[in-house]
Amino acid sequence: MRRMLIAFAATTFIAVPAAAQQPRPSEKIQDYAPAIDRAADAMLNLDVGPILDAADPYRRHHRRTLRDMARRDDPDFDRRMHATIYGTAATMGRAADAFAAAEPALRRALTQFERDMAAAMAAPPPPRGHYEDRPAPPAEDGDDPWGD
Repeated sequence: MRRMLIAFAATTFIAVPAAAQQPRPSEKIQDYAPAIDRAADAMLNLDVGPILDAADPYRRHHRRTLRDMARRDDPDFDRRMHATIYGTAATMGRAADAFAAAEPALRRALTQFERDMAAAMAAPPPPRGHYEDRPAPPAEDGDDPWGD
């Protein structure tokens, strides 16, 4: 009984912190890849023959799926499509992980920007003529957007 309690306590102390950890964004994205893959398969099985018949009534298209149309020009279409879905999920996952890692720095930068903007808005306006008294910088060739 004592061994069982010790094993239960050890399992609890190991499993609880592991369960409390949030999955990385890339893991969440890659978890959706199979569902997207199945949805794409379902869409490719859509029979568009009747739509094509309505658009061109003088030519019969019979049963024609989007998959049939894609395979006509690319016999390796299915393999490439599935690879693209999972490859895109992996790329998006890496980007999401990078954004998650940069999030604290981005939050700090945005907070500082908000403070700086609030301070600039609260500051008194510059004295009149402050900007008008400055000479304009000389125009260089190619700087004139109007071509004058």
